[in-house]
This record gives sequence, structure tokens and C-alpha cells, in this order.
Amino acid sequence: MIKYFSMPADFKNETIDGYHQLNQQYDHAKVGETYGSITKGRIVGSGRLVEQMLETDFVDLYNYIKYSRQHNIDFNYTLNATHMHNMEFSEDGILELKTFLWNLYETGVRKLTIALPPLIEIIKSMKLDFEIKASCLCQITNVNKAMYYKRLGVNRIVPDESINRKFHVLERISKSFGEGVEVIANQICAINCVYRMFHYNMVSENPFGNVSNTSINYYEHRCIRQRYEDISNLLKLSWIRPEDLNLYTDIGINRFKIQGRHTFVKGGDPVKTVSYYFKEDYDGNLMDLLNMFSTLNNFNAYLDNKKLDGFIKPFYEKEEFCKNDCQECNYCGAYIKKAVDMDKTIAMKELYDKFYNEYDQFNRCVNSVNVKQSDRNNDVDIEFDFM
Repeated sequence: MIKYFSMPADFKNETIDGYHQLNQQYDHAKVGETYGSITKGRIVGSGRLVEQMLETDFVDLYNYIKYSRQHNIDFNYTLNATHMHNMEFSEDGILELKTFLWNLYETGVRKLTIALPPLIEIIKSMKLDFEIKASCLCQITNVNKAMYYKRLGVNRIVPDESINRKFHVLERISKSFGEGVEVIANQICAINCVYRMFHYNMVSENPFGNVSNTSINYYEHRCIRQRYEDISNLLKLSWIRPEDLNLYTDIGINRFKIQGRHTFVKGGDPVKTVSYYFKEDYDGNLMDLLNMFSTLNNFNAYLDNKKLDGFIKPFYEKEEFCKNDCQECNYCGAYIKKAVDMDKTIAMKELYDKFYNEYDQFNRCVNSVNVKQSDRNNDVDIEFDFM
């Protein structure tokens, strides 16, 4: 079974050349498409902040799609914002959306990644030959949700990464939905992260100008804090190792997505990253691979990938092996000691704690604001008696 990869677009011809070379070199794996969105001239957001992406416009998009197709690689435009300020429910808003979609179509876009069901319905009403992928932000976690999106006319789905290790659930989804199930391989979000949807809501606010350094740093800092407050949390991220891809093809899934558009501003290397997934073998720090070898931050534990051989096996063999109750299960807590240098990792955690306690903008903002007597509402005539 050929494995197909969807890769983040950096809009560089040399990267397409690298993908094309890999496609020529390997028979069992192919880069089928890249995905991304422009930063100039867009009216709605995607799953990434403009500040975290390379600057692009419609001309860049047109040239990139043209060059990609010359090398038999498709392009998928991401319109997976989790909200659009309700513009999709007004005639003026729908007109603006349809105009933007027409512009994308004329630029050469034929594939879209969408999160909002009403936007899917708007796209379908235009009768254009767009193929639609339901984003992981649709939070597809079971067969019923998957089939709902199929009835909406979706061609592919990316299940919520929280079920990346629920093989029996993914197998049922794959059997019901069909060939178009795609999983994110290098996911660095914690399974069942409490911040995740709120984070994407903040990101979706980007085109409307209500995003600040404080809001950006809030989620990024807490993501890293959640990762290292318990070292075993490194094993509770939703990643898929190159060596474990065959566990997914065994249950009928042969499409994989590599995430990481935000890494390009700090040296992310998508060709190097996907080459290890093509080889299905990687000897090094798994955290480097998950971050596409970028320098996103200085707090990066060394998680020895080769020492994780066999870690995923119980999840595959036993349905509901993970009950999401870490208080009653110490599987990850015991296993992590095999895969990291605990002394070095704890020392790095202490540096991280010091840094973020001193530089967290949200904490400074909260602690700097105090309500004075003069700020209170003195227009309320009711007297409260709590005795």
C-alpha cells in the first residue's frame, strides 16, 4: 500500500524539487500534496497565525501551484478557521466569501481544508469542482461524526489527533468512511489538551486584528509548560513515529499529514522531515523530528526515538488500553525513564520554569491590574445582605 503525505507549503520551488526527488526515489511513499494559505489578501484565517508564516499573496500562490503541478504534486488551500465572526450568516459576508473562493479557484486551487460546516455548504452551493478535506479542528472522534461530514460532501477527513492511538476507533472510521482518512504524524499537542480549541479560536481571530503578543504567548507558553510539568507528558503527545506507520496501514489508513507551517520562520526543514517518514526509520531526538528540525524554542528535551521501539504496541493490541486516567496508570511514567536522560531533562525543566515565570506576558498583565474603589459600579442602588 502506497503511503501518501500532505506537507506544509513554504512556497519554495526548491522544496517541491526535494519532494519530487523523493517521489522518484521511493515506490511505497509519495508526497501527494502540499497545503497552506496566503498571508496577504485573505479575508478569513486558518490554523496558523500570519505572524508565524512566510509572506505570500495570490501571485505567489499561482506560481507555486503551477510549479507544483509540473512535478505532479497537488496543492490544498487551508480555510480551517474555527470561526469567521458570523460573516458566513449574512448576505454581504457570503458574497465576500464566494468572491474569495472564486479568486482561489481562478488561481488554480482545487482542494480545500475546511473546519466550519456552514462554509462547506457555501462551497458546495457554488457547484465548483473543489475537493474538501475536513480539518482535524472538526474534532472527528467517531464513525458518526465522520459519516456526517461525508454526507456533507467531504472527500477526506483528518480525525482529531486525540484518537491517534485509538487504533480500533480509527479502524472503524476507516472502514466506514473509506480511503480518505488522513492522520497527523508529527503532532506535538498533548492528547486531550484543554487549551486546544480555545487556542485555535484565538488564531482564527487573526484576520480581524484582535490578536496580541499576550494572547499568542499565553497558549504557546502553556503548551510547553504542559509538556514539561510532568516529563512523562512527552509520551502523551499525539505523535506517530516513522517506524510505526505500518500499524496505521494495517488498519486501512495510508494518508499522513506532516504539520509545521509555523516552523519555516525558524529553519524548519520539511524535506528532511518527510524523508525519515519515507524511510520509516529515524535515529535521533524525536522532538527534533516533530518540530521539523527548527529552532522554535530553547527548551527541547532529548527523547531518544530508538528507545521508543515497542512503546505503542499495547495501544495497538488492546482496545481501550489508554483510558485517559493517568492517576490510575503509570505506563508512560515508567516508560519515559527508558527514553530520556532524567537528570538533564529535569535540569532543562528548571530553566524553563524560571524563564516562563519571569517572562509570561499574561501573568504580568493580570498582576498589574487591580480594581480600585473608584473603578467599581456605584450606580447600583441595591444593598446586599449576605448574613
